Amino acid sequence: YFETTQPTRMIKAFLDEEIKPAKYYRPLINAVESLGEGDLVYLSVNSYGGYLDGAIALINAMHSTDANVHCCIDGTAASAASLIALASPSVSVSPYASMMIHAATFGSFGKQSDVISHASFVDKQVKSLMHDIYKDFLTEQEFQEVMLGKEVWFDSEEIIQRLERRAELQKKRALAQEKEAKKAKSTTKKSD
Repeated sequence: YFETTQPTRMIKAFLDEEIKPAKYYRPLINAVESLGEGDLVYLSVNSYGGYLDGAIALINAMHSTDANVHCCIDGTAASAASLIALASPSVSVSPYASMMIHAATFGSFGKQSDVISHASFVDKQVKSLMHDIYKDFLTEQEFQEVMLGKEVWFDSEEIIQRLERRAELQKKRALAQEKEAKKAKSTTKKSD
């Protein structure tokens, strides 16, 4: 018989202030990148949001690590903080948690053509990011309303219900894709 022990590391981070610019999270991101399979990243979220680039940096770190990532919405997950929470592969919700989702707020200055170009780029980038993260959490109609400026709020029960519905829809989609892949593989074998 063979026995081995492997140390497990855990990084716990509290996102309980404004989401800062990406450079603020360099030490946390470096620490997350140093984790391996079996390690844990635990994010406690209680923030009204902040900088999109900081949220994107944290989301990218969550998606690129081999560690398990869990996010607990301990209070409010608003704006950029909702993106971070919903991008996590594992989410839990405290009894009095809340979430707010809205379209991005940003500013631009410079020559007219530069402002138009920048606004167009940000619109495209934010819509893509938000669609990927809020897919199956918001309905398509809710997503369109948010993009038109509506702010939506959810209490802990609504967040849990929407997370459960999202998990069911993602599972159905994965099963359908698996079925299609098997069908395509079967068709390829028959034509050989």
